[in-house]
Amino acid sequence: MKGPKEAALRVSSQEKKKMGLKELLLRLKETPLFGKRPSETKAPALTGVEQLDLIDRSQLSIFFEKDPLVALYEVAMDRTQAPADSFFKRCRFFSLAELCEFALSKNEPGDIVECGCWRGHSAYMISTLASKYGFRGAFHIFDSFEGLSELSEEDRSQRFNLNTQEVAEQAKWFACPEDIVKANLSGFPFVKTYKGWVPDRFAEVADKRFSFVHIDLDLYKPIMDSIHFFYPRMVKGGIIVFDDYGSARFPGAKVAIDEAINKYSPTFFFRHPTGGAFLIV
Repeated sequence: MKGPKEAALRVSSQEKKKMGLKELLLRLKETPLFGKRPSETKAPALTGVEQLDLIDRSQLSIFFEKDPLVALYEVAMDRTQAPADSFFKRCRFFSLAELCEFALSKNEPGDIVECGCWRGHSAYMISTLASKYGFRGAFHIFDSFEGLSELSEEDRSQRFNLNTQEVAEQAKWFACPEDIVKANLSGFPFVKTYKGWVPDRFAEVADKRFSFVHIDLDLYKPIMDSIHFFYPRMVKGGIIVFDDYGSARFPGAKVAIDEAINKYSPTFFFRHPTGGAFLIV
């Protein structure tokens, strides 16, 4: 899941120091999608960057010592001009990169897949690690490049009860032209992009086997379609990472993944308390 847009009204560092923790936490609790100000409060919504400021990341060695994967996150964010950032996203992407590195280090046969790439932030990280380990397969990226598809009933969020206009804005927020993503990933010749709604173009890789799959599609139906297609084609010990598991904004992701876990019974399944999950086939 991607973070909200920058809010129009920011809070200065001096104002943050004067503001009590209770008020900050209240604003964090009431921060809706896209950084809009809720009608029931006069306080401006916290941006993802301001949310980062609430957390003392120096207590975690990966941030205090700037682990190489944390540095890679920042490089990839800069190269792809990713507009969203938050502590939770940083935790999810760190886990994604660690799992990708583990899969690549085993040198198992099988291609890599990402379903849902937005501007290519996570794809840039995966591609950089693939280059580091001398990956010889293909990295297949599937995306509509037009935003999110239609919501199912499973996607209706009680935490973020969006109206019709807000749902449309949410869908378009995640749109990015394919040419921009290709340019962002132009340094990686093994990358192939497939423009179209999931699962329309999956048939083009039906004869492949996969060692690592990253699913970041936000919504119930495309996530379920992706799992049903790729899980049977995974190599033994292959890894599937789910970005949106546990997201209050996109509850359909958890529903789809939980249903798939019950159906396929993977060797191992782990859910992160800060969001996201992965399984080992």
